[in-house]
Amino acid sequence: MIIPLVAMGATASLLTGCAGGAEFDTKLAPGFSAAHHSVSVLGVYKDGQMSSEAWAAIATRLTPWLRATECPVGYSLATAASGGTLVAAIDDYTRANGPTDELLAQLAPAAKGDLVLTVTVAGRPPTPEKVSVVGDTGSGGGGMGGGGGPGGGGRNSPPPAPGHRGHAGQHVDTNVLDIVASLFSVSEHHSVAEIAMQYSGETVDDALTQFAQRLAMTLPGATCSGWDWSAQVDPERIRQSAE
Repeated sequence: MIIPLVAMGATASLLTGCAGGAEFDTKLAPGFSAAHHSVSVLGVYKDGQMSSEAWAAIATRLTPWLRATECPVGYSLATAASGGTLVAAIDDYTRANGPTDELLAQLAPAAKGDLVLTVTVAGRPPTPEKVSVVGDTGSGGGGMGGGGGPGGGGRNSPPPAPGHRGHAGQHVDTNVLDIVASLFSVSEHHSVAEIAMQYSGETVDDALTQFAQRLAMTLPGATCSGWDWSAQVDPERIRQSAE
C-alpha cells in the first residue's frame, strides 16, 4: 500500500512548476527531512517490468546526484543472488503489481542505505531522431523509448501514475517523457518522497539533466549506498505476495 504523500506546504512553489519543457511535481511525506540520506538504488521500472538496461541508459546523469561515478543497482545484483530465484520473484511481483511499498518492505533488509530509490520511466520526447543520445536503439527495452521485453507492454504501455504504481489501462502520450523517482524509507516502511517530471522538450539528455538537478535540489547531500543480498529476503514470500 502506498502511503499518501503531501506537497511541501509553504515551500511547494520552489519544487513544482515548469522549466525548459519540463513540469515537476514533488511530494514529501509529513515530517520527512529531505537532506543527507544514503540511497540504495533498486532500479528502473519501465514497460511494465524492472529493466537493468533502462538504468544503464540514465545512470550517467543521475549518479552524480548521489556523489558517485557508479552506483550498485539492487535489481541487477539480485540476478546473481539465490540462484536466480530472487530476481525471478521480483519480476513476477513487479509485472503483476509494479514496485509497490509492499515489495520494497520485503527487499529493505538488503538495502545498505536508509532510502530505496525506484525510478519509473514512460513515453519519449516528440523528436525520436534525437533520443539516441542515451543509447536508444529502438530494438528492445535498453533505451529510454524502446519497446518492452517479456511481460512488457511495448512503447505504449501505460506507466503507473505517481503514487499508484502498477495500475494499467490508461492512455499514454508518447510525445511526452514521464520520469518518477520514488523513495522508500527503510526504517519507516513506506514511501516518503516522490519527484515526478513530465518532459515535452527535444532530447532525453536534456530531460535527464533537468531531472538530476531537481533531485539534487530536493534531496541535497544524498549519497549512493549498496545492497547486501545475503540478508534475509524470502523469494517465495515475494512470489506469494504477487498472487
